[in-house]
Amino acid sequence: MPVTFSMALPRDPGAGSLARQAVRDRLGEAVPAATLADVTLVVSELVANAVMHGAGEIGLRLEVDGLSVKGEVIDAGSFERPIRESGRVDGVGGLGLFIVAQLAQSWGIRDGTAHVWFEIPVDGAGGPVAATPDPGRPAAGELSDA
Repeated sequence: MPVTFSMALPRDPGAGSLARQAVRDRLGEAVPAATLADVTLVVSELVANAVMHGAGEIGLRLEVDGLSVKGEVIDAGSFERPIRESGRVDGVGGLGLFIVAQLAQSWGIRDGTAHVWFEIPVDGAGGPVAATPDPGRPAAGELSDA
């Protein structure tokens, strides 16, 4: 059964908690627990990045089609932070996109924006992960603006 939802999040430290709760409420019955955990963590990391580094309103959109969960976190800022190449934890912060790359089958950033998208297979088993973002994608699998 397809599930689609979107919500606006406040630009404050509580945004991540609101997003996690919304993911659990909306997707908890639609996807297996392992997929729900991955989606919740990815959304939490992307919302935290938007709060810390973005500008303007934060939007979250998710769509489940039975095969995958497609999501987007959007704000009015621009994407300028480097992506850490490894999981080394010798510094504070900076691992959010590394975590996204480990959990998502594919993910990317719309060129020149702070519009980050991801796709996670529903069964949690997907193909190879995308270690670097794919700017501009997804065109064919893009979430609707509804």
